[in-house]
Amino acid sequence: MVFNTRAAFEEFKSVFPNKVITSDTKSEYQAAVAIPCNRQKTGSKFAIRTTGHNPNAGFSSADETAIVLDIRQLQSKELGSDGVARVGSGNTWGEVYTWLQGHNLSAIGGRDHNVGLGGLLLGGGLGASPNMHGLGVDGVKNFEVLLADGTLINANAKENTDLLRALKGGGPNFGIVTRFDLETHPLIKVKYEINLYKLEDHVEINKATAAVQEAMESDPKIGLFTNFNNGFAAVGLLYANTPHERPAVFAPFYHLQSLISAALPSTDGALLSLAQAMGHAQESKKRAISTVTTRVSQDLYECAYKAWAEVCKILPTDCVLHYTIQPFGKAAAQEGEDRGGNIMGHQGVAKCWWVFTCEWPESDSDDIVAQKAVATMAESVEVLAKEKGLLLEFKPMGFATGSQNVLGSYGAANLKQMREVAAKYDPEGLFQRSQYGGFLLRDTI
Repeated sequence: MVFNTRAAFEEFKSVFPNKVITSDTKSEYQAAVAIPCNRQKTGSKFAIRTTGHNPNAGFSSADETAIVLDIRQLQSKELGSDGVARVGSGNTWGEVYTWLQGHNLSAIGGRDHNVGLGGLLLGGGLGASPNMHGLGVDGVKNFEVLLADGTLINANAKENTDLLRALKGGGPNFGIVTRFDLETHPLIKVKYEINLYKLEDHVEINKATAAVQEAMESDPKIGLFTNFNNGFAAVGLLYANTPHERPAVFAPFYHLQSLISAALPSTDGALLSLAQAMGHAQESKKRAISTVTTRVSQDLYECAYKAWAEVCKILPTDCVLHYTIQPFGKAAAQEGEDRGGNIMGHQGVAKCWWVFTCEWPESDSDDIVAQKAVATMAESVEVLAKEKGLLLEFKPMGFATGSQNVLGSYGAANLKQMREVAAKYDPEGLFQRSQYGGFLLRDTI
C-alpha cells in the first residue's frame, strides 16, 4: 500500500480549520485520531508521542511517510473523592508530582521530571523505591483507552479486565491511552544523595552495590543505582521517609576512601524534588540504549566493568558510553501481584535491570560505532551472566533498544495473552500494521 500522508494532513485541516485540539475537546481529539487510523480513507501510518523521551528511532517520531500524533496537550488533572488521581496521558511526571504534592499526596512514577506518563507506564515504570509500591504501572487503577475503531473505553478491575492486565507493561499494542487513573499515597518523603567515586575503586564500589542490594531484600525503603561513567562512578542512595541520620544501610558506601565529591548532598525531599534533581539535561545529543536482566552478583558486576573498560578504549572521544545497575527486588514483584498483577512475568528473585547508554554529538557521524558499543555491552553481560547461571530472560521495555525481544521476554503464556487481547480489541490489526514503530507484537518472535 502507498501511504497517503498528504490525505491525512488535508483531512486534519478540513476537520479542524484554524483550531487547536486540547484535552478540553475530547470528542474532537477522538475524531483527529480516527483520521490516521482510517487506513481505507487515508492509508496513513502514524506514530504517537508525548514527550519523545525514548531514544529508539521511530518510536515517537516518523519520516515523511507517516504522521505524528502529539498527545502532549492531554493534561487534565482531577483528584477523585476516592483519592484516585485521574490524569491525562500528556502530562509529565514533574507536572503530576507538583500537582499531587499540593494535595500532600504522591503517586508512583518516573525518576526524571521531564519524562511523560504514557511511555513510562505502558512499559512498566521503575521508580525510586520499587520494593515499596512496585512499578508505576502497578499503581494504575484504570486506563482510558481510544480503540482503533474510535471507541473510548475504560480498562479496570470491573471492565475489560483482560485489557487492563495487557496494558500493564504491554506497550502501545492495543489502543491509545488518553488518561491514567493512579493510586495515590500520603506524601512520600525521600532522603537522597548522589556521590561520585574514583573508577580505580571499582572492586569496592561493586562490592558495596551488591551488599546494599542484599539489604534491600529485608528493607523495602532502600533505593539505589550505581552508574559507571566517563571518569567517575555515580551512586544514588535513596531512602523512603526522611530519617534524621544518614541511613546506616548505606555504610558500605560511606566507608569507601575513593569519594570524589557529593554531586548531590544528602537531602530531605519528596518524589518531586528527587525527580528534579535526577532530571537529564535537555541537550542536543544522540542517545542509544540497551538492557539485560540478571541476578545480583558482585563477581558479575566486576566482569561487566572490565568489559566496559575495554569497549571504552576503542570509542571516539566524543562518544560517552556508560551503564547503570538498577536493583529490582523480590518485594517489587510481589507488590505488582498484590495490585492485580501485570503482563511482564517478573520472577520473584532479587535482580538487576542493567541499562547501557551511549551519547554522542548530534552533528557527529559516529552512529554505527555508538550503536555497536551499546550492543556489545549488552551481549557481553548477557554471555557472562549466562555462563555464571545468573541470566534472566526478562528485558525491561523502558531501557531496551528497538531490536530487543522485549514482549517475548515476558514468557510464552503472557505473549499469547497479549496477542489474544490485541485481536479482541483491535480485530483489524491497525495498531500492528499502521503504527510506525514501538515494541509491537508484529515484531515479536
